[in-house]
Parts: sequence; C-alpha cells; structure tokens
Amino acid sequence: MESRVQQIANVVIVSIEGRIDHGTAPAFGSALLPHVESCAGEDKKLVVDLAKVNYMSSAGLRVLMIAAKGCRKQNSKIVLAALQPTVHEVFRIGRFDMVLETFPTVRDALNAISPAAAALYVER
Repeated sequence: MESRVQQIANVVIVSIEGRIDHGTAPAFGSALLPHVESCAGEDKKLVVDLAKVNYMSSAGLRVLMIAAKGCRKQNSKIVLAALQPTVHEVFRIGRFDMVLETFPTVRDALNAISPAAAALYVER
C-alpha cells in the first residue's frame, strides 16, 4: 500500500494505492490519521482518494471509521472519492455509505466540500 498527500486550499487529499487488508491497515492508518488530527481548528477538510484501491478489508474500514469519528469530534469533514466497484459494494453492504459520504471522483468531492479547492485542482 502506498499513499500520496496533496493540499489544495483548505483541503488535504490523501490518495491511497494498493490493497488495504489486515497487514496494510496500520500503514493506512499512519497515512491518514495524522491528517485528521491536523484538521482540528483549521477549517481543513479531508478527501480520501481510493481510485487505486482494489480491495479493502474490515481492518481498512475500521481505520476509516476512526478517521470519520475524529473529524466529527473536531467539527471537520472527511469524504471518500473514486471508490472502485468492489470496494463501493463493501461500503454499501456494510452501510458505511450512510456514515461516510462518497463521490464518484476527487473533483466531485472537492466541488461539494470546497469550491475554492476544486477551482485549483489539477488531476494527476
């Protein structure tokens, strides 16, 4: 599992690549959770780009739930973008889509949470 971080205006985009399972969930947490903490009091928002994640186990879902709880506690916002069909199906079946807002693309997520960031966003 690999991660890349990009900040645009008041949004931090964490892009993840690879499988998120029991073995890689700790690295996923290490890549994501510090950004949840840094959003406190700074009116920052967080987009998790899952376009290149082809599998996510319950261990990965747990990391996302911890991140969502942390953001909610800090009055911040976290959204997910570009879920692959298999990962999206896991979210739907587990009803995680009722807790975490999902968008078809990173641009759609940015348009919804920060038009200023969307205007500056350049896809890689």
